[in-house]
Amino acid sequence: MRQRAPVLWRTLCEAPLEPPVRETLLRIFEFWCFERFRSLTAEELWTMLNLTTPLEETRAYQSIYVKAKAEGEARGEARGEARGKAETLKRLLTRRFGPLPEWARERIDTAEVTRLDLWIDGLFDADRLESLLDEPPATTQ
Repeated sequence: MRQRAPVLWRTLCEAPLEPPVRETLLRIFEFWCFERFRSLTAEELWTMLNLTTPLEETRAYQSIYVKAKAEGEARGEARGEARGKAETLKRLLTRRFGPLPEWARERIDTAEVTRLDLWIDGLFDADRLESLLDEPPATTQ
C-alpha cells in the first residue's frame, strides 16, 4: 500500500475534477492515509505521498519573493532615475557656470529626485551656482 499511495495521490491531483471536488477528495484520502499509516508522523506521510514542496515553490515564499523583487526593482529604478538626473544637472551646470566645485558635485550626487527636479527647474533663473544649490561657497581660512 505504501507504494500505491503516491500513485493514488497523483491520480487525484491530475483527475479532471472541479477544484472543490478535488480538494475534498484529497482531504479524504489524506485522512484515510493518517488512519491507515498511524505509525507515520505527518511529515513522514507527506514525504511518502511526495507532498513535500520545495520552499521556492510554496505560496508564502512566492509572495515574499515577488514583493521583495518588486520593491528592489522600484528602488533600483529610483536610483537610476536619480543618477541620470544628477549627471544631466552636472553637465548643464558645468555649461552654465564652468567646472563644478567638489561640494556641488557631492550635493548633487546625494540629492533626492525631487530636489534634483527643483534644481533643474531653477537652472536658467539662477545667477550663481551657490544660490541654485543653496550652498554658500567654501571659505578658506
